[in-house]
Amino acid sequence: MKTSPKTTASRRQFIRSAALCATGWAGLRWTNNAFAQAAQPPGGLVELKRDPATGTFAFDTAQISGVIQPEGAYHGITQLADKRTGRVLTDTRYSALNLYRLFSVNLGMGTPRDMTRTVKATATSVEIRWPASEAHQGEITARYEVRQPNLIDLTVTLRCRGTYAGYEVLLPSYFDKSLVPHVYLKRRAKGKGPVEADLVAPTVNDVFRGGVLMFPRDAHMARHCVDGRWDRSEYKMSTAPFFPVRHYAHPLAFLADPQKQMAVVLMSQTRACAGVSCRYHAEKDEDRLTTYSAIDLSLFGDDLVPGDERTVRVRLAVTPLDEAMSQPMKLYEAFVAETEKP
Repeated sequence: MKTSPKTTASRRQFIRSAALCATGWAGLRWTNNAFAQAAQPPGGLVELKRDPATGTFAFDTAQISGVIQPEGAYHGITQLADKRTGRVLTDTRYSALNLYRLFSVNLGMGTPRDMTRTVKATATSVEIRWPASEAHQGEITARYEVRQPNLIDLTVTLRCRGTYAGYEVLLPSYFDKSLVPHVYLKRRAKGKGPVEADLVAPTVNDVFRGGVLMFPRDAHMARHCVDGRWDRSEYKMSTAPFFPVRHYAHPLAFLADPQKQMAVVLMSQTRACAGVSCRYHAEKDEDRLTTYSAIDLSLFGDDLVPGDERTVRVRLAVTPLDEAMSQPMKLYEAFVAETEKP
């Protein structure tokens, strides 16, 4: 039986269409599976592999890989990569979940980046301890743990030995400059109804050009930006203009890729997160504040006396994004349910 050229072409077109359709559905199944995994409860702790030559600890989960660096100025998470895309997310010059500035009202107390420390590790955790000093009258510990499939947990504990008003630890995380910051901000309440939240991507504006945007928890925390702490230059620290703007709705922020296909999410506990800050986004390099994207969490914010102890949990997650960018909020809700148990 002979087949006409027209019939042969039609069959070829059908085969090509079927192949494309199969490829598309396979991709859809993979994406939906990734979305489902992003909403799952945290998995087990991941074993860390120490490199004796560098003193670092590598981790490798189903969805992310990276390194915990306990030493040097940029301790924290380096070389964080999304295994779904193969993309390195952290700025290679810096780190994520890095303890930077120690503050009180009109007082700078140096930085853990430069302070003497000890490091203790188990099969699944790395703990850095900074003892109390004359400059900073308190002991700080930071414990890093990685969980399947896409989570990094940091627990910061302060044991205070001094008297401080508005005590604060600034925790920055530095990422590739192409990632766009998003924050959840309180909308002005109307009447006695519930306060609603807006998901906002801060972009360059002449009103706050040249400053770091701070979204405080409340009016008391907003004062920390202008109480003199960021004007202190002790210990060769840089000064910076932090601008308090709208209050955050949740201690939650994320950085999305330009296509809004994936995000790095940072979250903390409301009671111990005084504010969330970020660098505004700009397409043109000349309009940018920095050559990286970053999110800072301002931890604690309390008035402290000797003997006080404070602990806060912080979580970093890497997730795919659906069209509504709903995954960050789902991850945060799971975090709240886990950390706020009675």
